[in-house]
Amino acid sequence: MPTRNGERQTVVFKIYETACRSALNRSRIPGIDYCLNPYTGCSHRCIYCYASCMARFNGHQEKWGSFVQVKTNFIEVLAAQLRRPKKGKVMLASVTDAYQAIERKYGLTQRCLELLTASGLEVSILTKSDLVLRDAELLKAMPAEVGFTITTLDDKLARLLEPGAPLPSRRLAALEKLARAGIRTWIFVAPVIPGLTDAPEDLAAITKAATRAGAQEVDFDPLNFYPAAVSGIRELISRYWPRAKSAFDHACRHPAAYRQLLKEIIKHSKSC
Repeated sequence: MPTRNGERQTVVFKIYETACRSALNRSRIPGIDYCLNPYTGCSHRCIYCYASCMARFNGHQEKWGSFVQVKTNFIEVLAAQLRRPKKGKVMLASVTDAYQAIERKYGLTQRCLELLTASGLEVSILTKSDLVLRDAELLKAMPAEVGFTITTLDDKLARLLEPGAPLPSRRLAALEKLARAGIRTWIFVAPVIPGLTDAPEDLAAITKAATRAGAQEVDFDPLNFYPAAVSGIRELISRYWPRAKSAFDHACRHPAAYRQLLKEIIKHSKSC
């Protein structure tokens, strides 16, 4: 993996194969009835990842982002669950990226979609990967939407924030292709990082790029100030953008006030 100064960094990544007892699980995410997570863990290695707490629930001692569990019986379990009719919207995925690199080998997400085409369920995908283009024909055959998470349009900054994920420029290109294919698309600007990615002109640039690409909606989500997320971002800011540290630390101390401020920033960005 390239670092900011051009050096190479070796990443040790482990893949585990495991079994699951349930595939289609109820969700508490607003607007989502069920979630599918064919993998545990993620190779994107986002420094702000909110799902990092999942490691302790699965007995892993490794650092989050250094392993993926592949649920090898996931399709069989899902097929059994779908034999009983379901209604509503299912999300792929809530605590992993269903289109991370390992999907190229195992294809669990693609096989989930094949099962879902006849289920009557709506499908909502949220990803950072342009691999979703592979399944465009499947998505066209069902009530589906695809959202792409974008934190910044700066590919160099994205490489530091999300070192294992496809670049934002690739995500926007994929969104445009899906939109042209008639699939509903949207952008999730998340997390908005205080002092680093929250300038009105930067948020406005994402909105404009998303609109040009065909996104039907752009949503913004402020950083959740979880200790693990704050620690990773603070370390990065201290190393590369020390001038942003004061604004970041102030937001961490006053999260409610920052969320209110961000509403004003977003409102202002719409006039940029």
